Amino acid sequence: MFQIRDERGNVLDERPTFEAAEERLEEICRQATEQAAANAEGVNEMTLRWTIVDTAGREVGWMSLTPDTTRPYEPISQAQPDDDQGPA
Repeated sequence: MFQIRDERGNVLDERPTFEAAEERLEEICRQATEQAAANAEGVNEMTLRWTIVDTAGREVGWMSLTPDTTRPYEPISQAQPDDDQGPA
């Protein structure tokens, strides 16, 4: 089993496989972005962080997110690099 925890260590969900935990974490990120947009929250300095922890208590994955309320959430698995960012 793999637990998804917030930055305070609270268990938000538990999934049987790492892949299922990753999928659920993507959903949590999408929900956080939608919630920030719906509440018109100022997100300039808001960064959220979650971890995936295995049964031995080891952190095996993590994701941090600063919600971008100017566009819909794009899952990491579908993200494409921006042509105008990064070194040439």
